[in-house]
Amino acid sequence: MKGNPMTDSNTSQQFIVQGDPVRSGQLNEHLRREPGVTRIAQVAPDVVVLSMTKTQADRLKSTFATLVVEPDSALKPFDAD
Repeated sequence: MKGNPMTDSNTSQQFIVQGDPVRSGQLNEHLRREPGVTRIAQVAPDVVVLSMTKTQADRLKSTFATLVVEPDSALKPFDAD
């Protein structure tokens, strides 16, 4: 068994996905052919939150070179001073 169980490639987790393919609709088109990926929220014209496995996230990164795909847990909230 390799890897951390929290980042198991077969376990769905939330990812922040940002880039032009989100804004242009290319990502939506691609996701119609990608079972198991769930849209959680659209937070900006070019930013969505998706629930998917690490394997699916890696596939998105390789399909769309301009897409930024980061685990939601990796992002820290801002402290408003």
